[in-house]
Amino acid sequence: MKHLILTTITLVSAFALAESQTNGATRVKRKLNREQMMERWNARTGGEIQIPNSQRGNIVFVNAQNAADEGLIFEVADGFAKEHHLKIDVQKGDFSLPNPTIKGSASLFIVNDANLPTILHAPENKWTMVNLSRLREGNGSKPQFYSERVKKEVTRGFCLLAGAQTSNYPDSLLTSVTRPADLDRFLGCRLQVDIQERFIPYLKGFGITPAKFTTYLEACQQGWAPNPTNDVQRAVWEKVHAIPDKPITIEYDPKKDK
Repeated sequence: MKHLILTTITLVSAFALAESQTNGATRVKRKLNREQMMERWNARTGGEIQIPNSQRGNIVFVNAQNAADEGLIFEVADGFAKEHHLKIDVQKGDFSLPNPTIKGSASLFIVNDANLPTILHAPENKWTMVNLSRLREGNGSKPQFYSERVKKEVTRGFCLLAGAQTSNYPDSLLTSVTRPADLDRFLGCRLQVDIQERFIPYLKGFGITPAKFTTYLEACQQGWAPNPTNDVQRAVWEKVHAIPDKPITIEYDPKKDK
């Protein structure tokens, strides 16, 4: 019986190892295929370039506190900037009521003041304030919990500033949060699609628009492409601007004018 059990375990382990190796080989093959497809696409189009003047306005995360590492604020700002192609800066500054000094097209102030509520939002004045002073309560005294709470609260503040107050999803970061411990039930700062799709239309009212992109090939064909910066773009440029070997002639048929 013991031999049968050992044999069964050995076979199961062997099958599991074989399946793992197969899945690993499949992932490597898929990655290689994606890379080859991207190389062919780049060779044909010259890759993506930003359309001039498409990205307008900017949001400034004004760091007016020293309680949390500024790197946490940079992490949130950089995530939104990359995801939505927005210009978002992080700068040192101050926050004072009732009229804080706005930086950029709109400002998210991050403070640490026990005399202020956790969040203040003044959409008509283009600013939102996030207060970190209570985030160390309970498990927040542990560095990992505190860091996660900071990122989540700053994320919530950005959502308010960018026009997303609620979500249709019950597990959303924008559901009711009445105490710092409520933030701990969320896994990271993941945002549902109904939140993110509100940002761009709303921010347009602040004069903030995202960067738009096209291919280098299309830019060449439209006549506004910058000079090529690499061999791939140079090949696309030369192909579009190549002089024909033979002159282009158009035969005139007077019968078509009648």
